[in-house]
Amino acid sequence: MADEITKLVDMVVPDVFNDYFIQETVRKNAFLNSGIAASDPAVKIGKGGMTVNIPFYERLSNGVEVLKDAEAMTIHKITTNKDVAAIHARGVTYAATDLSAFFSGSDPIKAVAEQLSDVWSEEYTKIILLTLKGIFGVEGMAESVNDQSANVLTGDMLAESLYLLGDNYKKITGLACHSRVLSKMKKLDLIETVQPSELEDSYDLYMNKRVIVDDDIVPDDTGAYPIYFFGKGAIAYNENPGLIELEGDRIKISGTNLLISRRAFTMHPRGVKWTGTPADGQTPSDAEIESAKNWELVESRKNVKIAKLIAKVA
Repeated sequence: MADEITKLVDMVVPDVFNDYFIQETVRKNAFLNSGIAASDPAVKIGKGGMTVNIPFYERLSNGVEVLKDAEAMTIHKITTNKDVAAIHARGVTYAATDLSAFFSGSDPIKAVAEQLSDVWSEEYTKIILLTLKGIFGVEGMAESVNDQSANVLTGDMLAESLYLLGDNYKKITGLACHSRVLSKMKKLDLIETVQPSELEDSYDLYMNKRVIVDDDIVPDDTGAYPIYFFGKGAIAYNENPGLIELEGDRIKISGTNLLISRRAFTMHPRGVKWTGTPADGQTPSDAEIESAKNWELVESRKNVKIAKLIAKVA
């Protein structure tokens, strides 16, 4: 088996494997393939540092004035600010007993990429959900929450929640919820199922907005479920393909063969800055991501294209 792992890793051409690996992760992750999480070409993740700046322009002030003959207009500045995203450096290792499935396909590289992309898709979703827990505890985000936790979900609640961003309501393009919430929405006759083609998976729409279903969006202790609303590109996902690492190793003393996968990426809510300092001095833990004390609102609340409804389903 040791020789098989060596051959497998030797076959991996980074430029080929990494591109395919990223594409598979995007295809399988609903937040990424729906456009809710999207990359920003201006964000470059290098090997140094554990945060990355995401610059943005401040809203222009209304400096329109009455024109007067022979009198110059006031010059107003266009100001910039910066959002700060944490870089998540994470890895996973599989022992020999878990590697047998990787060698069952005729194309071992494709088999590895497909299996690992499932693992990383789930990890990306987990980080997004932890991040949502954190940012909705931040000062200034309360008005982006419709708390109906004592009540059972209705169509009116959902419709009202679309306007939590005020006059930015048109930016909402999708929502994410637990499967029990989707079931309730279907009982309320609020869901349309779309089949793009025979070769593509079907998906659900609520008022022409993509519905993402994930059972890790769990209810609170009272049985109330969070339902998240998103605009396109609300989450800044960026990754450096050159930092995707796949390698094999062997622990000779125990005869154990290993396959190791590492990635460094952002999965950041635009407009809410990461201010935390990880306890290990390097990359945030799950507990640190979901802690509100590690986040700070840097844009107008309505420009953060994320909102939340909380309600029961029974």
